[in-house]
Amino acid sequence: MGYMRGLVHGAVLGTVIGLCIAPQTGDRTRAQLRVAGLAARNGAIATARAINRAAPLASGAVHVAGRARHHDTAAVNGARAKRAAPA
Repeated sequence: MGYMRGLVHGAVLGTVIGLCIAPQTGDRTRAQLRVAGLAARNGAIATARAINRAAPLASGAVHVAGRARHHDTAAVNGARAKRAAPA
């Protein structure tokens, strides 16, 4: 979480400094910001869609991994019980 916060703060600070020393008119800068804002919005929408598509797969993978871990634990415990059983 700290990494993302630093990334966002750095991006905001870089934008502010860039706007302060920009060698172009305000109208042109605002147009560039508008385009960049739309691109960021579209990127966020695409990311949200990808996450929504991947979520069921990830959930299924977690379930399968949990079952495999339970199966392996039962097998290991069964092998231990067989070794410990008196002959």
